[in-house]
Amino acid sequence: MLKIPKELPDSEDRVYLVGGSVRDMLMGRIPVDYDIAVFSSPRNYACKLAAAHNTRVIELGKADKSIFHVVCRDAVFDISRLKDAAIETDLEQRDFTINALAYDIRSGTIIDVTGGRQDLANKCLRMVSPSVFKQDPIRLLRAYRIAVMLGFDIENRTAAVIREYRQLIRQAAGERIRDEWFGILKCDTAAASIADMAESGLLMEIFPELTDLAGCGQNRYHQFDVLDHTLNMSGHLETHLDGLGDVYPKSGAALVKVMNSKHQTILKCAALLHDIGKPAALSLDEKGRRHYYGHEKIGARQVDKISRRYRFSNQARESVAFIVRHHLRPLFMFNQALKGRPGNRAKARFFMACGSLVPDIVLHAVADNRGKMADPDEKYATFVRFADNLLQDYFTGYRPKTELPPLISGHDLKKEFGLSPSPLFATVLKQVEAARFAGEISSRSEAIHLVGTILSNHGKT
Repeated sequence: MLKIPKELPDSEDRVYLVGGSVRDMLMGRIPVDYDIAVFSSPRNYACKLAAAHNTRVIELGKADKSIFHVVCRDAVFDISRLKDAAIETDLEQRDFTINALAYDIRSGTIIDVTGGRQDLANKCLRMVSPSVFKQDPIRLLRAYRIAVMLGFDIENRTAAVIREYRQLIRQAAGERIRDEWFGILKCDTAAASIADMAESGLLMEIFPELTDLAGCGQNRYHQFDVLDHTLNMSGHLETHLDGLGDVYPKSGAALVKVMNSKHQTILKCAALLHDIGKPAALSLDEKGRRHYYGHEKIGARQVDKISRRYRFSNQARESVAFIVRHHLRPLFMFNQALKGRPGNRAKARFFMACGSLVPDIVLHAVADNRGKMADPDEKYATFVRFADNLLQDYFTGYRPKTELPPLISGHDLKKEFGLSPSPLFATVLKQVEAARFAGEISSRSEAIHLVGTILSNHGKT
């Protein structure tokens, strides 16, 4: 017996719950959104539903294909006209069998003409027919989103048709691709789904920039080509995100608080795209060794184009590109630490430059390093400890100081040293802040003294 929402009023009309809400209720999930098909007058039914719950009806779409949107306290309802006189005909035009289900509100019966209930029991995602992808190409990507969201497997014939029709995804609107893509990334097991998309070729249709990564060899520090490294890294990143406290014993608790679903989605997207600049940056030295100097900058520019193509929000576009541009910094700092060179000032500059994205960039760098090899070595373990300490410094040392007022201001530079706004003006203030975050100074008088030293070195005093 399904738990039907109490918000639904009685009606003499033929009224059906359809699609994903029926699927979810059969799975024991509580839907938030409900689609309702009404035979004769969806407007009247929507008005009756709205009146019963002291809310209003919002009409969406064209007059001949109107959807009546009703928001109640615990649920949202979209009411539309039944497309055909028979509900069975309507269901046969839907995308996947588990979505081609209806519940007759008046009789209390479930209508299943495509075998959706059996597919639910088998945890199988199966197309209603091959034509569904031609009717709406976004379903090619939606198949992976629904499968990973529910923990289902895509049925073999459906997977074969997706592979055959994969180029149709180019016809889908950018914002629809974006929504399905981010829906996949929100899931805890997105990496396996992304690997399946790569296998089918759909991933490269969406991100053609990934195509040249296959077969692109790397240097002696890598055991995989760039594509396999990228897919491996994505899997390791998800594993780390699922056990932050285990990977990062010192900073894990703080990481859990900041790495919300939105952060994780952005980070996973950056992981997939972080090395797309390598093919263009490839060079060989006199010994035939491969180098990819500047690939992070090239990749960041490519990411910006991809984000605009798929209409990412400004924040998402800037964040993904920023992570890609700076993803090598923690490893550079680590290599310097092995030589005993980087100090607190280098950490402070990194924290200041990357701000709230420091945790993302560090987590990215560790997963990136892990994705280079089949089995972790001792150097990787040392890098993880370095990253954990770096994050601890960020959370306990840097972040609290950002909430304090600056030791000196631009007004102080003008009053005490007669400086006017210029590139040097900004450089001095940044150096003072870096020294403060590094723990080298803590008072205004010390800051003033440091400014004097900086200007003397520049020949300005």
